[in-house]
Amino acid sequence: MHFLGVDIGGTKIKYVLFDEELVIIEKNQLLTKDNSQGLPLWKSTILDLLDNKAAAYSGNLLCGISAPGLVDKENKMILHMPERLRGIEGFNWSENTTQNISVINDGHAAALAEYESFYKNTPIKNMLLLTLGTGVGGGIILDGEIYQGAMQRAGHVGHMTIDHAGQPTMTNMPGSLEQALGNFSIETRSHGKYKSVHQLVKAYKNGDPLATFWWLSSVQKLATALASLTNILAPDIIVLGGGIAAGAKKSLLSPLKDFMQLYEWRPGKYKTKIKTVKHGSYAGAIGAAFFAKNQNNKK
Repeated sequence: MHFLGVDIGGTKIKYVLFDEELVIIEKNQLLTKDNSQGLPLWKSTILDLLDNKAAAYSGNLLCGISAPGLVDKENKMILHMPERLRGIEGFNWSENTTQNISVINDGHAAALAEYESFYKNTPIKNMLLLTLGTGVGGGIILDGEIYQGAMQRAGHVGHMTIDHAGQPTMTNMPGSLEQALGNFSIETRSHGKYKSVHQLVKAYKNGDPLATFWWLSSVQKLATALASLTNILAPDIIVLGGGIAAGAKKSLLSPLKDFMQLYEWRPGKYKTKIKTVKHGSYAGAIGAAFFAKNQNNKK
């Protein structure tokens, strides 16, 4: 049996193909082209990919799709995905291709990819993953299993409030972690001075006073969020991924460590491990393939 994982992003579609030994034998990426007219090009691109791979492996293929939004309880489609990827809501992939497709939220997929690849055969059973990028997403592993929760919306840590007087998110939560850290809000947070968090971090590294203030304020808010989540979920490890974590590296982890020392409850001097992801930008696709495998094993 081979395993195909497809990750639908705002700008790119990424896919990975595993052989029966769970070795990646193919991976690639295609442009999403989300704003196309008629049948969205991204949708027809994925349908062609699914059918072509199914034909190539004569039915010996399990397929998973990772996408933003809330998934239905059968993990067959995205039910709620406002603002982008028009046409994805309510679209049942299994009914429109020759394969039985398993669908999972992209933050959940990234968490599953990281856990299955690097932590499953260790004493670590509980993990929290955050993706720091345009927004802030996440996934939760509890007792070795991905936790999707009611309405499959667990792990949306970007929408937790850290400032009750802050601007509301699309979920009506004021002063969210996503607003404080995400790339989408950087121009507002920096009064128009920076167009990306990458630019902000670069200026911080160069010692710019305002950049230092804005960046460390964001990291401080991340630390309060992580300390709060640690009290609620008690993970063995917190894993940080996404473009911001990959780009900032020590500029994120070093001040985060100092802020966590201020805020984290550490009974018996125990402190929660914080690491960065080991999978790169293909984590969503890898997690989708693992999810399809796991769903099949449960049958």
